Amino acid sequence: MVMEEKRVFLNGPVVSGWVISVLMGVMMVVMAGCAGGWKGEARYRIGVSQCLDDAWRQKMNYEMERELLLHPDMMLSRRIAYGSNALQCAQIDSFVSERVDLLIVSPNEAEEVKPAVTRAYRAGIPVIVADRRVTGEEWTAFIGGDNYKVGQLMARWIREKKPVHVLEVAGLPGSTPATLRHKGMTDGLPEGIEVHSVMGSWYREEAYAVVSDYLAKQGEADVIVAHNDLMAIGAAEAVRDSKRYVGRKIPIMGVDGIKPGLQAIVDGLTECTATYSSRGDMVIDAAARILHGEPYVRDTVLETTLVDIKAAYPMLRQDEAITRDLETLHLVQTQSENRWKQLKQDKRILFLCLVVSFVLLLLAFGYIIFRQSRLQTEIKQEILPQLETMQEAIQLSRRDEAFAERMKQIVDEHVTDPNLNVEYLGSMLQLSRTQLFRRVKAVTGKGPLDYIRERRLIRADQLLYTTDMTIQQVALEMCFSSASYFSKCYKEYFGHLPSER
Repeated sequence: MVMEEKRVFLNGPVVSGWVISVLMGVMMVVMAGCAGGWKGEARYRIGVSQCLDDAWRQKMNYEMERELLLHPDMMLSRRIAYGSNALQCAQIDSFVSERVDLLIVSPNEAEEVKPAVTRAYRAGIPVIVADRRVTGEEWTAFIGGDNYKVGQLMARWIREKKPVHVLEVAGLPGSTPATLRHKGMTDGLPEGIEVHSVMGSWYREEAYAVVSDYLAKQGEADVIVAHNDLMAIGAAEAVRDSKRYVGRKIPIMGVDGIKPGLQAIVDGLTECTATYSSRGDMVIDAAARILHGEPYVRDTVLETTLVDIKAAYPMLRQDEAITRDLETLHLVQTQSENRWKQLKQDKRILFLCLVVSFVLLLLAFGYIIFRQSRLQTEIKQEILPQLETMQEAIQLSRRDEAFAERMKQIVDEHVTDPNLNVEYLGSMLQLSRTQLFRRVKAVTGKGPLDYIRERRLIRADQLLYTTDMTIQQVALEMCFSSASYFSKCYKEYFGHLPSER
């Protein structure tokens, strides 16, 4: 049986019917590519319920968005409760009804928000609790700091000041951080210290108001501890404006280690802060592992450390560098999204051309293939290398931070050991002498011996302040060859002799 070959006329030349069929099939593939086949449309929708929109959570949001660039199959839908338990519960229930693939919750008040978290978990939606714990076990993963340990750091700092009256500016009553930070602090304080608590509810303006009112009513405060950096700044401003404390400086400690808090230390408003990492990148990494069925850590407790004026300067510089990287990342992301939007517009044009005639369809097919190829080339040659370079820079910054923390720990543990030198430090860090000089110089801006001497001087200053040891005894304890050499080094570092302290 001989089949008759069907032919149609296309712009003059004769084209076989089966060729048209093949071209139509190719066009369907192209249209699918335009709709997201090449880019990879988001497969998973993640609901994010933030209790507040403060500086700390804005930092966490930036970290999540940055990490999300490495997971194109995931997208975030973020909602803010603005300190309302009822609104946050309603938002969580809304996410459940929308059947999001995963839920990230930073609770406003643990017990009030727990029922909504439980409902989401029982509905089969994985729940990552970030920052603030909820009681019970009906959640998938937790990532956050140890608020009790934060309170213990506050107590340690207070003990060094030897105060009689402590003013505590607490966070929102009922919230996990406020409760645990207060308990950690009070458990760590000896008898004889009076603690007066006022509620700043996490806000700078509220802290200013309650501290101003406390001081105006003849309340005494030798030191002030605030549950976050913004309230610490508000408290500092209240002390500055208080008529009773004109010319008097009260030591103030905050919590979080965010940029405003570090700047307040540098500006002399506050004395120190305790770091409380947001680590939105870890939250997104855990979400990806859960959604992809990979192993993940169920309970992650982040470390916290005390930051004083010495550490605030480099941390500020690092924060500024990260901010610049984030701005560049957002610019690259915006450019990429604009190009894909343009590509989708091309798809719609192509569809109209298909309806009009086969001739315009074939012309549009060639045009779209060209556009696809050029955009893919631009993405591969321009955007992806930029993202990879920035990710490498961020990873390098994290490695430097870990190295600096490890080196500080080793030096502080052996600061009174006369054998602590370049060779000993290199062996502890498993680095050659040349490698050690290069790494220490890159991280601290000084050589290993200078760094060791700096740590010894800082410890010596603490001993002079907190013990009855003489300058001679402190010099020998800190491995200086003589009291005169110690005094010379001390003055070069602190700007005055130890006897003038």
